[in-house]
Amino acid sequence: MKKTDSSIDLHCHTTASDGDFTPTQIVERAIKREITHLAISDHDTTLGIKEAQEAALKNYPGQIQIIPAIEVSTSFLNKQIHIVGLFIDEDSQVIQDLVFRQLAKRQERAQKIASKLEKLGFVGIYENIKQGLPKDSIITRGNFARYIFEHGGAKSFDEAFNHYLKRGKPAYVHSQWQDIKDAIEIIHQGGGIAILAHPKRYEMTNTKLRELIAYFKECGGEAMEVSSCQQKPSERDFLANLCLSFNLLASAGSDFHLEGAWRELGSNLVLPAKVTPIFEDPRFKERFLNLDKAHTGR
Repeated sequence: MKKTDSSIDLHCHTTASDGDFTPTQIVERAIKREITHLAISDHDTTLGIKEAQEAALKNYPGQIQIIPAIEVSTSFLNKQIHIVGLFIDEDSQVIQDLVFRQLAKRQERAQKIASKLEKLGFVGIYENIKQGLPKDSIITRGNFARYIFEHGGAKSFDEAFNHYLKRGKPAYVHSQWQDIKDAIEIIHQGGGIAILAHPKRYEMTNTKLRELIAYFKECGGEAMEVSSCQQKPSERDFLANLCLSFNLLASAGSDFHLEGAWRELGSNLVLPAKVTPIFEDPRFKERFLNLDKAHTGR
């Protein structure tokens, strides 16, 4: 692995939402990448956690810690904002109630997106996607983008997403998600830690981004993602400074969904020295088992 790679990755996806790999396959890939701590954080679902934990325990005992997590959809300034809940108790009633509500919203949105795509010539897209997913899996815009790409409707996953599914594009459907404050309260009630995911991907001005981070902090959020795969050094430094300004802990996550030139578990995730990593904070360090055996850069 490169010296910029990390053995701790606190954000990834599986086929339980819109990832390309099953939970078992993600664990196998993580082992090959020498990951020692991996958060399974699918969109609005906990479906993949147990399979990943069982695969790790059965096939790689003592080599990797699978952290139960969830990426919760929320709304702020009329934009969809993602909050990662790390170390949640996925079996708690409050988390399962959240999953149930989010699933209903996502199903409604998926059907509306499918209806728009049907009019654009993608016949039977909802049923075809659902058939290829595990039972009760979340259907996201990523699933639609992958289908469009794989069936010749675009030259790449990113092109499919950007041409059809982004805000302002022909198959975009707006959803009003819960407030950030409510999501953080639920994460805390479920035993978790709240992390603001990929702050620079929300297409907002720096002023609005500061408003978002301030509100997240005010609502009790503990950390923000500072390091991600697809990131320039200047962006990482900018986020690190914001992290310090708002007295937040720093997290690092690949947000890995599928293979790509700039996407990989643990890739380019080393945190700047000036921030405090969430896994080194005294309040949370003990949750990261065998942390003395892990190292954040090679």
